[in-house]
Amino acid sequence: MSTRFLVSFRNINKNRTNSIITIAGLSIAFACLLLIYLYVSQELSYNNFHQNRDRLYRFNYTIKHVDGSTVSTVYLDPKLSEVLKDNVPQIKRCTAFRSAHYPALSFEDQNFEEDLCITEPDFFSMFSFKLIIGNKDNLLENPDEIVITKSLAEKFQAVSACTKEDLIGKSVFFTNTADKPFVISAIMEDVPKNSSICFSALISYKREKAFNNSCNMFGSSSIYYETNNRDDAHSAEIQAKKTIIEYYKSSIQDFQNQKIIASAGQGFSPFVLSINDAYLSHVNTDYERTVNKTSLYILSAIGLLILVIACINFSMLSLGQSIKKTGEVVIRKAMGAGHGEIFSLFFAENLLLTLIALLLGSTLCIILLPVFNQLSQNKVFTGLINVPRILVFTTIVISLVVASSSIFPAIKLTKIKSNLIASNGPVIRKKSDATNLFIILQYGLSIILIILTTSILRQTDFMKKADLGLSSENIINLQVYHLDDGDKVALMDQLKKYPGIVSLTSADRNFISGQSGEYVKNALGENIGTRILKVDHNYLPTLGLKLLQGENFKEEISKEGERSVIVNETLLGHLGFKNNAIGQIITMNGSTLRIIGVIKDFHYDSMKETIEPLVLLTNTGKECNYIFIKYAPAQQSQLISFIKTTWKNSAPDKTLDIQFWDDQLAQRYQSEERWGRIIAYAAAIALLISSLGLFGFTILGINRRVKEIGIRRVNGAKIPEVMMMLNKDFVKWVAIAIVIAVPIACYIVQKWLENFAYKTELSWWIFAQASLLALVVALLTVSWQSWKAATRNPVESLKHE
Repeated sequence: MSTRFLVSFRNINKNRTNSIITIAGLSIAFACLLLIYLYVSQELSYNNFHQNRDRLYRFNYTIKHVDGSTVSTVYLDPKLSEVLKDNVPQIKRCTAFRSAHYPALSFEDQNFEEDLCITEPDFFSMFSFKLIIGNKDNLLENPDEIVITKSLAEKFQAVSACTKEDLIGKSVFFTNTADKPFVISAIMEDVPKNSSICFSALISYKREKAFNNSCNMFGSSSIYYETNNRDDAHSAEIQAKKTIIEYYKSSIQDFQNQKIIASAGQGFSPFVLSINDAYLSHVNTDYERTVNKTSLYILSAIGLLILVIACINFSMLSLGQSIKKTGEVVIRKAMGAGHGEIFSLFFAENLLLTLIALLLGSTLCIILLPVFNQLSQNKVFTGLINVPRILVFTTIVISLVVASSSIFPAIKLTKIKSNLIASNGPVIRKKSDATNLFIILQYGLSIILIILTTSILRQTDFMKKADLGLSSENIINLQVYHLDDGDKVALMDQLKKYPGIVSLTSADRNFISGQSGEYVKNALGENIGTRILKVDHNYLPTLGLKLLQGENFKEEISKEGERSVIVNETLLGHLGFKNNAIGQIITMNGSTLRIIGVIKDFHYDSMKETIEPLVLLTNTGKECNYIFIKYAPAQQSQLISFIKTTWKNSAPDKTLDIQFWDDQLAQRYQSEERWGRIIAYAAAIALLISSLGLFGFTILGINRRVKEIGIRRVNGAKIPEVMMMLNKDFVKWVAIAIVIAVPIACYIVQKWLENFAYKTELSWWIFAQASLLALVVALLTVSWQSWKAATRNPVESLKHE
């Protein structure tokens, strides 16, 4: 075996150009594949640390509205946890869980912004979160308890200079519970990196009303349960669904009578997801991390695509090099060598090439890991890497690569008869049809990826630059939800004094974090799903919203909280008032509201969604979660300094978060930009590997035609003529790849654009640009070798032959 590898090493060294091309292509492919494998395997490992994960489930449901639209979510009444435990014998434990939005935590007069969540005593028995100090059997029984993580405990230690044990029994305050503190009862390890449920501290539901939540008409919490054993999963699901439907029976009937949700049992459809599937689902929730499962499929497909292109090159180059082994194979067969020994000729050499490429690819993977983390926007944690699984994965990949690159040449050469006299003449004289097919496949895939990249980036640029119907330039967005009401008023009063501020307004939403909605009843008694924004009288002028009818809120009305509203064009169309909307009365959540104005539609959601009906309500002050400051551009640097000073005076113990609003709104398209970059990198890599393969094929093809080139040159053929002859044999297959790839890419892009309510038009130049790029790269790749062959002394070529 050592002799075989020594011979293989000599062959690799002898055919350096071919070896370098092969190793370079495989190294790049291995690096990409390993990066993608690390990322995808980490995503698939979420929640695997829970010991009872095969018995842990989360309730979800789908709402179907009367207009046919559907939404899947998790928000249920937290009281359901007790109901399910009492009525479903297959359920061993059950707990409600939700986030406490916008909590302002205080410990020994120091303020912290942490992820506080609310749950029930069964939580620690169900989930495998480890405690450092405390007894999980009786945690959160007391309504005043709080459990904190190790990281938060260390922050507290830095303030009080004490041990973790000394923290037990100390008090923690929140802005909205300042009259009654929470007492630290336990300290737990930090939440694992691959947990979909994340928090810094936990409190009991017994005091949950003091904190904000995400909710809808069915509740505000996620409900998890644990079955007695795995076999109970199906029966528990059936019984639990019946229990939930019975629990909401009257509510469902009311919503159907109000024509909010569909009837005939379709309006409310509960379903169950395992704890692992919950992370990979499309269910809407503000309480957990989720990932788009489709994105993992796409990434995996990209990795496999790059590897397949590299393997194709490897196989074709190996087949081309097999010509040089004809004589050796003939001699070995004459001496009695069987098919296995012939196969081993190629297996040993290809295995050595593959191992070298894997070593270089692994090194490249380590180097590129920080770049990949930034690109994916989801860090690959080295502590989550499963080394045994990586070894199994790489072993499988190596086996497939070596086998695929060795079998085809071995089959070709084992067909040679043993009595054939070995010569320098090649057995396989014409370029294989398989080679032509692979050139078409490789460049076709590369062209599709280039077109996808251009289309994604163009659509993203269109959405970022589109007219939103509002002014977002020269506006600073301040988060103030964690300030006391008095601090908010003091801050705004101070900011208004600065001459560089053109206008200033407050609202409960910033179009980035969360949304609020209700149902408005029109004159026909129909309920219209409507978005709600609570604003003050400066909102319209600060954001440049256009008033089409009526008047704006008055300052004194805003302060008094009068139930007057301004609606957008879309809602007006549903209400049916048309040109006589001013003064009309609408009903929302049992309250009567008077329309005083109509504004032109504007995009408060991203350009991916259609504009929904909207109601602007007056902000009484308590709903002031964000302050928008419109400033004179020349005053930007001075204004930032003034805001920092003013904030320090008004709220010295709170964290200041300054955002330029136009940049913040543009970040809504980070996903599209990220995928554009990912596919762009994939296209570049695919094109590079394809060009390396084409370069190798060109060398092999020209080497087979050395005598022909020499004869043509002796007979007076000019260098351009010879180059044209050699180039057209390769470039024509790239042209065929363009013809095939363009309609496929067009179909894919059109299907992708269907996900956007507002989209750019497809342009011919996108396809022409990708085709031209692929053609130019192919021409440059082929022309270099063609020029070298055409300028070679024909006498030397013929003498060699």
